Amino acid sequence: MPKVLIIILAIIVFIFCIWGAFSYAARRLVDKRLARIESAYNLQISYRTVSLIGVSGISLKDVTFIPARSSMRFSARSFNIYTNFIKPSEQGYEIKSFDVTGMQVYLASASSSGRAGGADSPNYANMVRELFDGLSGVFPNLPPEVSIRGLRLIYKGRSAAESDYYIPSVRVSNYRFVARMQNENRSADGWTCRGSYNPQTSKLSLRMYADNSSRIQLPALKRQLDATVLLDTLAIDLQRVPISNSKQTIVGKIGVKGLSINQPSLHNESIFFDQGFAGFRINVGPNYLELDSTATTVHYKRLHFNPYLLLVKNKDWRIRASINKGYFPASDFFGSLPRGLFGTLDGIRVSGMLSYHLLFDADLARIDNLVFESSAQTRNFKILSYGKTDLSLMSDPFMHRVFDGGKKVRDMEVGPASTNFTPIGKLPKNLLQAVLVAEDYSFYTHKGFYDEAFVRSWKENLKARQFIRGASTLSMQVVKNVFLGHSKLISRKLEEIMIVWLIENNRLTSKSRMMEVYLNIIEWGPNVYGITEASRYYFIKEPSALTLSECIFLAYIIPSPKKLKDNFHGMRPKMQYYEFFDDTIKRMKRRGAISSYEASRANANVNFRGAVLNHLGQK
Repeated sequence: MPKVLIIILAIIVFIFCIWGAFSYAARRLVDKRLARIESAYNLQISYRTVSLIGVSGISLKDVTFIPARSSMRFSARSFNIYTNFIKPSEQGYEIKSFDVTGMQVYLASASSSGRAGGADSPNYANMVRELFDGLSGVFPNLPPEVSIRGLRLIYKGRSAAESDYYIPSVRVSNYRFVARMQNENRSADGWTCRGSYNPQTSKLSLRMYADNSSRIQLPALKRQLDATVLLDTLAIDLQRVPISNSKQTIVGKIGVKGLSINQPSLHNESIFFDQGFAGFRINVGPNYLELDSTATTVHYKRLHFNPYLLLVKNKDWRIRASINKGYFPASDFFGSLPRGLFGTLDGIRVSGMLSYHLLFDADLARIDNLVFESSAQTRNFKILSYGKTDLSLMSDPFMHRVFDGGKKVRDMEVGPASTNFTPIGKLPKNLLQAVLVAEDYSFYTHKGFYDEAFVRSWKENLKARQFIRGASTLSMQVVKNVFLGHSKLISRKLEEIMIVWLIENNRLTSKSRMMEVYLNIIEWGPNVYGITEASRYYFIKEPSALTLSECIFLAYIIPSPKKLKDNFHGMRPKMQYYEFFDDTIKRMKRRGAISSYEASRANANVNFRGAVLNHLGQK
């Protein structure tokens, strides 16, 4: 055999030997490192194939990491490890970098059942400790450079639906990381998240900012709450302060700029909060989370306050929240209202001082013990100008626009110029008393709100786990009809409360005039508005001629005028009406509105005449 051929074969054999040695060393390195990682972090790690990348890299295909006692799963299409096989250090082969492609992090919510503190219930203090211990264990063991391309975060809740969020790229270097994020529609415009973690101080810092002209969108809130939350920048600092195994504390700061929220049940347009920041302290126990008001301050525009919140999970949840803010300039509050939230109050100017107290304490296992307190006090408070809407317009005759389903029905003159207007002095006292008993018997003594009614409403709604009872006073119903309409939005309810407070506390409209307006504009039947039309529609008479029984029937109709037919069997009201009639008679007698003689002679049966007969199908 020629000498040259022998040399070539020898070189080939040598190369294969070296390659085999590298392959063997690579597998030994991978297996040893993986075994060490499996033992240290209680993981189960598997891969389909392993191969060399040149003389300095190892490529694992279809890698899976499964933590013990966890619903999380990690996987990657390829996991490339780069090291120096030629010059190992004293500790062995030093890994220079990771390069991961097609990584998935899958988290399924645990199906919790049973009591908090049981085997299936989460321990919140342990969760915090494990999170920060995990970060402290992972970051020091990462190589100097880590690159992840195509990261998917998948969360499956108790329903069958999955939340899937895609992150195009993540780079980690020396305890710092940067991630290129995408918005919900995965458009070219996105945002960047930069952060760092310090294992010595257990401090995690995040900075998020929009790229180009786009804004950050938080996709989880869109999927879970149907809320489009956009912002320009977000900064978060979190630091764990370990107390004991059963108690952890997180102190931190959060700041946001350019925040807007659009949620259908909250408001019909986007609400702009601009910017704000807060420093906070959260105490975490096995079954509770506590926002410590002594170390928590929220700053928003010209406002700052110290909220307290306690969430405790035993068999049921207990929720306790409070705000106590001493006197501060009233202009700070009204000047800090979010843009687009309260249209009627846009531009309002005030002077004087305000203070506010709120306490809400509800144990869902003992709902009857619920506590709700809310009060605002003033010093020299004055409205300097109303801005967009004149809140005193009810005091004089005004034109009321009636809407139904968002469409304008008609204009009504609320004053003597209208033939359909009946002044309060010409209304039967029995009608006024029946309406007060049915709708708001403390109307003439409260200042727009009745705390006992709020508490009863909270109790009934929490017991039913759904909204079944409101707590609107007559003042609130007047404001809703005159200023806001009937949209069932959270923002409209808040605006209603604020307008009522301004009107009642500043005596912009007398109680007598509010009652007069109320009875002359509310709906009493299909396209029947005001007491004058109602009297003619049901009985072909003027309001002054109404009998006691007819007054009580009209009070019965107020809550659901559009469901008139649902209250009848043919021409006779259903049993609920007779129960309502008996209860109203007893309450009117107890209040001294009617005598015992009048109560004994009261008859629930009324004779209907006029257009109502057509509606009920009798003509």
